Amino acid sequence: MPDLETHNDCTPDAAPVKPLSVLLVYPNTREVALANLGFQRVHELLNRIDGVVCDRYALPNDWKPGAKRLKEHELLSHETHRRPRDFDVIAFSISFEPDYLHAAALLGYFGLPLRRKDRGPGFPLVAAGGSAVFINPEPLADCVDLFFIGEGEGMAERFFAAYRGPDQEDRPAALRRAARVSGIYVPELYEPLYEEGRLIGYRADPEVPARVVRHYTEEPGELITHSTLHGEASTFRDMTLLEVTRGCIWACRFCTAGFIYRPPRLPDLQSTLDSLDRSLEGGERPSTVGLVGPSVTDHPDLTAMAKKIVERGQTLSFSSLRMETLTDELVDLILQSGQKTITVAVDAPSKRMRDVVNKAATDEAIIEKCRFLTAKGILHLKIYSIIGLPGETDEDIDQFIALVKNVMQVYVEECQKRGNIGKVTISLGPLIPKPGTPFQFHPMEAVAVLKKKIMKVRRALGGFRQLKLGMGSPREAFLQTYLSRGDRRLADFFEAYLENGEDARAALGAVTPEPEQVVYRQYQKDDFLPWDIIDHGYRDDFLWRDYQRGLAELHTPVCDTATCKICGVC
Repeated sequence: MPDLETHNDCTPDAAPVKPLSVLLVYPNTREVALANLGFQRVHELLNRIDGVVCDRYALPNDWKPGAKRLKEHELLSHETHRRPRDFDVIAFSISFEPDYLHAAALLGYFGLPLRRKDRGPGFPLVAAGGSAVFINPEPLADCVDLFFIGEGEGMAERFFAAYRGPDQEDRPAALRRAARVSGIYVPELYEPLYEEGRLIGYRADPEVPARVVRHYTEEPGELITHSTLHGEASTFRDMTLLEVTRGCIWACRFCTAGFIYRPPRLPDLQSTLDSLDRSLEGGERPSTVGLVGPSVTDHPDLTAMAKKIVERGQTLSFSSLRMETLTDELVDLILQSGQKTITVAVDAPSKRMRDVVNKAATDEAIIEKCRFLTAKGILHLKIYSIIGLPGETDEDIDQFIALVKNVMQVYVEECQKRGNIGKVTISLGPLIPKPGTPFQFHPMEAVAVLKKKIMKVRRALGGFRQLKLGMGSPREAFLQTYLSRGDRRLADFFEAYLENGEDARAALGAVTPEPEQVVYRQYQKDDFLPWDIIDHGYRDDFLWRDYQRGLAELHTPVCDTATCKICGVC
């Protein structure tokens, strides 16, 4: 592979290499794109690369699937106002599986055929990256020319160093060369093999690895990540984002962050804050700093950093707070900064189910933590739990109802002492068994069963005045599970989605294999999974063994890279 520092040097005998123009696309609305730290990070990384210029695009804020035709000016890039077809590369940044649908729609909006095989050399190269993609890229594999599998730091530079060259106009040759870069997946070089309608493996081109190794950054200096696009309207208009943790130690069996980002890493928070301040020089400092990560309270320097931010007169906002790690000092800082709401992630409806997901929290501990927070002055609590977990029964749902009733009792008692009352929000979301986690083998629970459980909770808890119930849609969970677990035959589904006016429900009834065969399939230890094309570094049977431990209600130690070698990544 060419050396990154010298790859673009020109000698008297060599013609200059044409710069590559990249359009980074977030397949959702503009305000959602600007609230996504990964999208901003990749935009920054690409514009650092010599010989690469990166613009960006997201959909108008009033866009909804199938609701309107976009006007010509609504399809221009945000910075240079160019047509997407005029770029060399269109790169999708995809964090959530439902955005696969929007990516398929955007190819049509941009005037590109949906399927890779129908696009000739006159079309831009179509790429995709983001956390959803390196969980399972296969649903888009017949639509995309290449995938970035893993974290962008380091991988993007190496890809463009390999791809660019005097022969970059010969796309097949350039892609074949780039496919030898760690983390680069060129799906046309991998032939899927089927037996009796089921995927059983891939036949890789002899010049590329049999599996694509996920890329992750090992350099601490590359973990300095914060908002770089300031002053634009977004979901969080007056907030700047700052990454606190990369990955998570807790290894909850339903959560991709605890597995696909292994080993977990801790950025230098002072360096990150200093870099953020430099990026804001000459502009107005946002009123709120959003601290981002799967479990931000795991960072040993979090409280000291939070104190500095509050002393600057800014409000704190947290993407996640693990209730076991909420200290008096941290809650005082949250209150001092003006925040009045905290989310308590219960994660499972009963103690038994919390053992299944690898979370050690009793009902008594949850009730006391809610009492503690309310007594401190947090008047708005949000309590989140998953339902439809492996082995879950009606008794577990009954225990969840009893838990919420006990929480409401202590909440009202503490609010009455203060003479002020707010609201408790209960959110229940169906389990989506994500690839790359121990629960990847488990089927989603049937939609009809989930609906009965949700109705049971609604009937039991609907009478509390200070309680708001928010229930995830089982049908939406079905769609997301289908998108999450599918293989490249989902191109037929995307085609049906577009033919039916971007109506996902209609498309689900028009494809084979039937979506139920994907969503409700119980995988066994030796089954080939579509996303097995990705090598995350685990030992071959690690996820299966941890799934079995979950079914047995046994705990797995936290991901401590200094002492633990269970998964094989370290």
